[in-house]
Amino acid sequence: MLESRAMFEVRLQTYWGDADAAGIVFFPNYFKFVAQAEEELYRASHITRDELFAKHHISIPRVEVYAKFNIPIRNGAAIRVRLTPSFPRDKAVRYEFEIFDDRGLQKLSEGYVTAVCVDRTRFEPIAMPAEIREAIAGAQASQ
Repeated sequence: MLESRAMFEVRLQTYWGDADAAGIVFFPNYFKFVAQAEEELYRASHITRDELFAKHHISIPRVEVYAKFNIPIRNGAAIRVRLTPSFPRDKAVRYEFEIFDDRGLQKLSEGYVTAVCVDRTRFEPIAMPAEIREAIAGAQASQ
């Protein structure tokens, strides 16, 4: 497994539409926040995810997700999402994540998302292009 102990962090704002009637962020939105952080990771490398994926004719669908919810996120809260990527196989990336309250830095949630690189036409697993691995590593290094 190719490990990376480098971490990428982004600050996000939660909104009314993220929450349920009780004013607590609805649990699937935690994964939305992780996806937003991943997109910002690519942007930090000065290229969009869509441009990279189109260039290499790939997609990177999620194949496994896990989350532990420690403290509810309230409507309107500012949060920080920390991603620590690793490459468990040549075809996969795994993002360990932690979500913190922006004010007190209490850990609100943690977990991981694993995604596999596939050819867009055949939808069969292929090795992740070096440019994508480098984009992830470059974003981490630039923080």
